[in-house]
Amino acid sequence: MNIGELSARSGVSPRSLRYYEELGLLTAERSANGYRNYSEPAVELARTIRTMFEIGFSRDDVRQISPCVTGRHDTVDREAVMDTVERMRDEMTQRIDELVATRASLTDFLATR
Repeated sequence: MNIGELSARSGVSPRSLRYYEELGLLTAERSANGYRNYSEPAVELARTIRTMFEIGFSRDDVRQISPCVTGRHDTVDREAVMDTVERMRDEMTQRIDELVATRASLTDFLATR
């Protein structure tokens, strides 16, 4: 599928798809005329990469974890991946706790009006 179709099916902009390819996170075959041709698994991979970036994973984190998404588990240091995922989970938990505290403060403020 071409980049436009991948974009439509994955919900990821063509610009982001090109960026993911530039980072080596997403690969495409090139046709004789130079157009990108993506395989079917690229749809889910593109979505997953976008989600990882949205929740705060760094480029290095995404690069480290993305082989697990594509089933290439044998190419990764599983312990390092687990450490990264645990770190991100802990950071998310901290952000959630901060948001809950902020919401409670706002609720208290509104109750005093």
